[in-house]
Amino acid sequence: MKKHLLMVTLLAIAVMCLSGCGNSMKTATAQKLSFAESVSIDSIKALDGKPVTITGYMATLSPLNGDYIYLMNLPYQSCPFCVPNTQQLANTMAVYAAKGTKFDYTDRPVKITGRMELGDFTDEYGYTYNYRIADAGYEVVDLSQVSSDYAMYQSLAEDGVIADVNSMFDYLLFVCQWTEYQGSGVDGNGQQITYYLYPGDVENVLVDDGDYGYAAQANEDYFPGLISRVKNVGGDSLTELTEIIDDAQDLEQDARNELGEQRYSYDEAADKYILDNSDELYNRFYEIYGRFSQWLTKYEL
Repeated sequence: MKKHLLMVTLLAIAVMCLSGCGNSMKTATAQKLSFAESVSIDSIKALDGKPVTITGYMATLSPLNGDYIYLMNLPYQSCPFCVPNTQQLANTMAVYAAKGTKFDYTDRPVKITGRMELGDFTDEYGYTYNYRIADAGYEVVDLSQVSSDYAMYQSLAEDGVIADVNSMFDYLLFVCQWTEYQGSGVDGNGQQITYYLYPGDVENVLVDDGDYGYAAQANEDYFPGLISRVKNVGGDSLTELTEIIDDAQDLEQDARNELGEQRYSYDEAADKYILDNSDELYNRFYEIYGRFSQWLTKYEL
């Protein structure tokens, strides 16, 4: 499967469905959507300019001025979820308030009603998306109306393990595709330069316990620790998620073996290394990430 086609497919799965309904339109006329719906790009385009409604939670990172929010189906998430190694929103929807109104943050679930708007958007935080909910308003949802799964759902969110599993994929993509990452520095003339990572650079990142290192993730206790936290919250009811983490660990070990056994070659013309099994590792990564993206949408209010 070609990489660019696989990415397009995953964006459709990960970002899920969108909504948009003009604030002047009645909620009854809006098409109800959910994060669990995986819609094609054509389906999204068909909703352009139409009223929709969806229920979720405000991410705590949502701008303080209240002009817009990031809507997620998980409470207590600080940062919006993104496709790994990008600023493309995933399992998150940007929602813009109707003209003359503001969003006041709440940690309670909210029902959004707005209008679907397509375009190429980059907001003040650098997040990018091809659609958003515009001219939107919201109402707080009565928790007595939510599903019986809400208690476990809330516990998962409060523990923070879901956000940590999401971050796990940044590390996993790094070890699977480190040849595509770039570093930066200053040459002998004081000029800023960029370069592709060398194997030695990768080894340094894997033992670096600073903000830009992966020493904690490269530790042998990292994946078992995530699984233990998930089981502490949901026991055997979250087997699907623990299997995803298990498979991620297997892939991480295979990718680390590729590095340790020097299964790569050097392209002198491009001044970069190429993994012998780059496509296989890439496809395995996105298969696991796709399953996680779908799992995220299982819990709906």
